[in-house]
Parts: sequence; structure tokens; C-alpha cells
Amino acid sequence: MDEFNNVNQTPQQNGDGYIPPQQNNGAAPSAPQDAEPRTPYQTPVQHPAYQAPQQEQQPPQGTPYAQQPPQDGQPGGAGKPPKKKGHGKAVVIGLCGVGAACLLFAGGALLGTFAFSGGADPAADGSAAGPLPTVQIADTPKLDPDNYDVVNGLAGEEIYKKVSPSIVSVIAETPNGTGTGSGVIMTADGYVITNNHVVEGAAQVTVQLSEGDQLAAEVIGTDEQTDLAVLKVTPEGELAAAEFGDSDALQPGEYAYALGSPGGVQFANTITGGRISAINRDVTINDRVMTLIQTDASINPGNSGGALINKYGQVVGITSAKLSGNAFSAASIEGMGFAIPINTAKEIVDELIANGYVTGRPSIGITGKNVESTDGSVSGVQVYSIDSRAKAAKEGLQVGDVITAVDGKPTPTMDDINSVKENKKAGDTLTLTVYRISSDKMINIKVTLMDAHDLEGDDPAAQQEAPQQEQGGGYYSPFPFFGW
Repeated sequence: MDEFNNVNQTPQQNGDGYIPPQQNNGAAPSAPQDAEPRTPYQTPVQHPAYQAPQQEQQPPQGTPYAQQPPQDGQPGGAGKPPKKKGHGKAVVIGLCGVGAACLLFAGGALLGTFAFSGGADPAADGSAAGPLPTVQIADTPKLDPDNYDVVNGLAGEEIYKKVSPSIVSVIAETPNGTGTGSGVIMTADGYVITNNHVVEGAAQVTVQLSEGDQLAAEVIGTDEQTDLAVLKVTPEGELAAAEFGDSDALQPGEYAYALGSPGGVQFANTITGGRISAINRDVTINDRVMTLIQTDASINPGNSGGALINKYGQVVGITSAKLSGNAFSAASIEGMGFAIPINTAKEIVDELIANGYVTGRPSIGITGKNVESTDGSVSGVQVYSIDSRAKAAKEGLQVGDVITAVDGKPTPTMDDINSVKENKKAGDTLTLTVYRISSDKMINIKVTLMDAHDLEGDDPAAQQEAPQQEQGGGYYSPFPFFGW
């Protein structure tokens, strides 16, 4: 599902690491114009007419949404553990406006294209490959009144000595510049976890170890929806793999540390400290809803992909974003950083290593817009296009239909549709209640969900746009603002 008035947030100068090193001249960026529409909680499939911007900070100007509708995304049922109640509060932040706060990725924006392996490569010599590695989460130390370290945690200097060798800088090169982020060594043989947005579009990726050695890295797999990526380097010896801890065991108020490369490799392996501010924060970043850990440990551009560490020296999160004041306002917001819980990241990382992508995410295969009739009698999501590869295209759903309920639950917005769909998997069915304008009737249509991966890329058969107002035949749409 797409909603055309939700577009990518453009990183601001001081709130994000998207400005490549040695390219920031200190000038405030211009206010974002029209960018390719993006999809909440999913990765969009680009419209065939859409031309990728040359600079992510400067999306195409003056592109009417109605002329370039986005294609369906990959809505996600990525395994997300049940939320603990009472600890978090939803934070939904839209476009950056004057006086508004912006939730921004903390790493570097990178452009171009890159190839990834689509899974771990068998042994090059043809011998049988061993079992693929997975993220191993250690138990949280149990309280022991006689052991100061277990009760109160390790001292900061002990945590640094323990974790710093497991933290790397990630250098991503594109034709338009170089960006840097951070990473966490997952295995001694060279698997590294980082953020998708750190390596997205990179033509070449290099990992710099804590002692300064640099190794060429292969991108094993990426997942834009959860902002995770896995790299692989080939070290001469064993690397210092991080110890991962149980992020579900975190409590607001306990000590936390962030370790990464804020500002680039010249500040590699910088440690900052603070507290776990909240858990299970539902936040919207670039129109994707993510459930994250909030911390006041300082997270800055370049920290993306690094480690959020508990008081026992265990990596419990992958730092991803920070809340920043708008560059066009006087607002100053500090101490609000966010990290992907490692318990959430585990399933994604394991799938990226095994497959190169996340399997089983359900997708209807449509794009749409939240609409409401002028008399208020009908509200829902009007279908703007249907991917020819989606089963919904053959099961009776039509462009122009307004989805008003899913499995009997009213769905006045696409977020409501996604909330029902995220509990399903590819191959499951949904019963859509739709208002068909041409016949002025409500009908039920059963559609089969697709694996979102099968709908990636451009639709081989471009679909027609949803009808606007009557023009030389056809029917009158009661939704005059559709497509604006």
C-alpha cells in the first residue's frame, strides 16, 4: 500500500550522517520537494517511470504524485517479538516542517547500485560448506549479591575493552562520494552486521577493524524494511566476535552504551554512555514503522550500524537513528537515539545470511491512497494500481476499488490494512470488502497474499492509473482529491 502524501524524509544537515565526508560545506539544505512516494512499514517497488535521484539529499523536483504513482511495497511480517506493555509510546513523525522534529538515520547516505551474493557462498574449492552462522544471544547474568559486576554491571572502561575489538567502521563508496557508518562483528570468520542505509547503493564496501586494518567486504544481503544488512570479510585470522544479549530483558533506566564511528573513521570506536530511555518505541522513519529501543547515549552521524550495549558488555541493539531538530528551526533536541533490538534483528540477520533477503513477507500487490467520499459515507484505501504478477490481479480486485475492510475489520487507512496483513504470511488469504464505484456496491473479494520478494522490481506489465473524475466517458469518482 502506498499513500501519496507520505514521502521520504530528506536528511537534514545536522541530524543525519547522509552528507558524505568532505562534501558538507556547512550550508543548510534546501527544503525537500516531491520525492518518490514511499510506503509505511514496507519497501516500495518503483514505478517504471520513476527516475532515481542522483543525490538522495535532493530528490526530483516538481514531480506530481498523480503522474508517477509508486508501486506496491513489501509489507512486513518480519518476526517481531510480542511487545512488553507499559514501557513505550508510539512516536509517529511525518515530514520535516518548520519547527518540527525529524527522526533521521544516523549513518551515511549512499547511491548507485551494488551486487550481493543472495546468501552465503559454498566453499570455493567445491567442498561441502558447513552450517550457516546465526546470531547467538547469551543469557543475561543473574543477580548475585556477592558479585558486584553482576549486580551493578561492568565499569565503562571494562565494557570498552570487551566490546571495542568487535566494532568496525564501514566505508561505502559510490560515484558521488564516500559515506561511513559502523558495524558489529558477528562471527570470528568475518560476518558483520550493519544498517541497510549505510551500504545502500554502494559500489564498493570496506570494513576497517578497530586496530586500523582495512578489509574488502561483500554485501551478503540487505533489508530496507528493517534497515539491516550483513557483510562478509575474509580476515587472516579470527576476529573478535561480539557477545549478544537479550534485548527483551532491558528495563528503562538501566545503563547503556553506544559504540561506533560518529563523524567518520577519524573518530572510530567512540564510546558514549547513558540510559535505556524506553523500549518498544513505535517510530516512523522515512515512512517505515519500526519498533526500537530509545536511549540517551549519544548517537551521531556515523554511529549507524554500531552497537548499543547493556551494562554487562553485551550488544543488545544495532544503533540506527536519532531525533534531531529541524535544520530550518531553532529547535534543539538531544539525547533521543534509537536502536534496533537484537532479538528483532536476529531473525532478519539469520535470513539474510541464509537467503540474501527476507522470505515470506505478505504483499497484496497494489498501491493506493487513503480517501473519503465527499459525504463521508465511504472511507478506505482506493486502489491506484495492481501488479500484474500479484494474484489479486486475477482474483477480482480492480483499479479504482476502495478497500473499506479486511477480514471484517474496518480499514479506513493503509496503516489499518497493514496492521491486519502483518499477522499473515505469503500464501494466506484476505477477504477485502471493497466499494466498487462503477456499480455503487459493496462487494467481498478474497485475495491471496504474495511473497513480497516475488514482486520486487518494476511490474513487467504497467498497470493503468485509477480513474480521476469523468473525462469523456467512464464514471464519476466521488473522491475528487484522489491522486493529489
